[in-house]
Amino acid sequence: MRSVPAQQKPYPALAEVAKTQPVFELSNVTGTLVGFRAPPFVKGLNVPGYHLHFLADDRQSGGHVLSLTLESGTLELASYTLFQVQLPAAPGTLAGLDLHKDRAQELKAVEQ
Repeated sequence: MRSVPAQQKPYPALAEVAKTQPVFELSNVTGTLVGFRAPPFVKGLNVPGYHLHFLADDRQSGGHVLSLTLESGTLELASYTLFQVQLPAAPGTLAGLDLHKDRAQELKAVEQ
């Protein structure tokens, strides 16, 4: 698993943050695994594929799941037909951001 520490403004790019993120393993832990599968058409808005996060029952550990072995569990699935993006409404929230830069390669490296 990995867990990116809290960031301060001006926020660095995810690729920079990922260089120093802690990566760790948990064993014999019970908790909740939550995730979603994003379809290929959301590329550019999200990362296509599976995205999983884990939170231990004691809430002392958790993070982005890189791989897992599950001894037992309960699986619940839901299907969604709506994909909605809501941008921040506060004045100046997106001001000054370069949203034209293609970060596909950076994101691919981080998600590997």
